[in-house]
Amino acid sequence: MNKPKVMVIPVRTWQTCGRRGLLGMFFAFLVSACPLTERAAERTVSPAVIEPRLQICPLDLAEIRSITPLGNLNPRGGHVFPTDHICLDYGHRAGLPVRAPASGRVFAIRGQIRDDFKIEVQVDKRFSYYVGHVLPVKGLNVGSTVESGEIIAHASGRSMLDLGCVDSEVTLKGFVNPGRYPGLTLHCVSPLKLYDDPLRSQLYSKVVRDSTDKDGRIDYDIAGRLVGNWFLEGLSVADSSRGSPQTWAKQLAFAYDVHQPNARCVSIGGTVAPAGLYRLSPASPDPADISVKSGLVRLVLTISEPREADSRPRKPTSAVGILLVQMLTPIRVKVEFFPSRNEEEKIGFTVSASVYER
Repeated sequence: MNKPKVMVIPVRTWQTCGRRGLLGMFFAFLVSACPLTERAAERTVSPAVIEPRLQICPLDLAEIRSITPLGNLNPRGGHVFPTDHICLDYGHRAGLPVRAPASGRVFAIRGQIRDDFKIEVQVDKRFSYYVGHVLPVKGLNVGSTVESGEIIAHASGRSMLDLGCVDSEVTLKGFVNPGRYPGLTLHCVSPLKLYDDPLRSQLYSKVVRDSTDKDGRIDYDIAGRLVGNWFLEGLSVADSSRGSPQTWAKQLAFAYDVHQPNARCVSIGGTVAPAGLYRLSPASPDPADISVKSGLVRLVLTISEPREADSRPRKPTSAVGILLVQMLTPIRVKVEFFPSRNEEEKIGFTVSASVYER
């Protein structure tokens, strides 16, 4: 198939899921003149209520085996940091129809690393959504208007289906340096909250997460503490959110497992250790408690067994090494990995240590 081109075109029509009329066309003009991610970057006030905006599940409910909520960690797949979208596990059955969750205008179609695509749709001035790892239907282009429930793509079968939602009036507070993140991340909201019952309850019932909170979380930074996201020293702010293997290799996160949120994880993109998702041993301190005052800290890492399906919880294995960490300042940390070391062995930093910053 011919790959769709990402381009900006004049707004001709605008259709949404409610009665918008000329006001909807005016909103569309604003969106085309000023991208959502730039427009919303300086907003800090979040609304008290997030209104339902989605009407249709992108996949038939019967085809969804399980749902991974916000915050999945998959460093080898490009998700060193917690994901700003949910994942629908449909068993990698290529060709399943993907429907528009709400009416709107396609403002971007972007290629992804598995030779499939992400389709981004603007619903109104405030809200947009996207579906990822899909193959767009013939004739769908940037500027196309879509109706709620319309088939806009087919599942690629190369990954779980991504569903992400962006609300320009919501800004997450758990990022120490917001300038390093795109608008899709800063203004991310859980898609599951945006459905009305009974569909909302049906979707929540498929979420794999050992918590009453089925929406998940992505922003774990605490100022002056180790927990959260880190960038290799020297990585510019402008390059921090580039979706490339070169950037992922320079990212590091201390977060929590999306399926078992009490499990503390270290997500490594590369550089300091082989890319992968590691867990901290029960004896290791919580990254949320580690600060400059903690000095040199030893974290015992275990690695997780492979899962039978993308959405099934991981099981920890025996220790694979020691990660030395020391916060040099509230926004800089020194780290070094020592594989296959005795947990009691005395070790210190060498010339191979790396420094990360917020």
